[in-house]
Amino acid sequence: MGSFFSFIFFLLLPLAIGILTIYLSIELFEHLKKYHPATYQQMSFKRLFGMSSENALFHLIKPQEFFRFLLAPADLQDHTVKTFKQRIKIGLLALLGLIVIIMVRTLLF
Repeated sequence: MGSFFSFIFFLLLPLAIGILTIYLSIELFEHLKKYHPATYQQMSFKRLFGMSSENALFHLIKPQEFFRFLLAPADLQDHTVKTFKQRIKIGLLALLGLIVIIMVRTLLF
């Protein structure tokens, strides 16, 4: 029973939280691209490695700008953006907590 719990807690739960956080981030990028193009342009690369941002399969986001946007208290007066930001922060915090628990468990046992 202990190994099944370890499998669920240490492998599947972080995977599920990570996938949910990535999904929410992609939805936030789509919302920003559609309704707040100036903010999206500020967060994204125009061209990365010769690839245009219009033809890319994924969003060419600057990570430092994305986290700065997530941690900024000022919102775009859009309730949807505020909700996405809260959910992404909760997901990242939960993932960070699980990583700390895994590291402490690994060091102690």
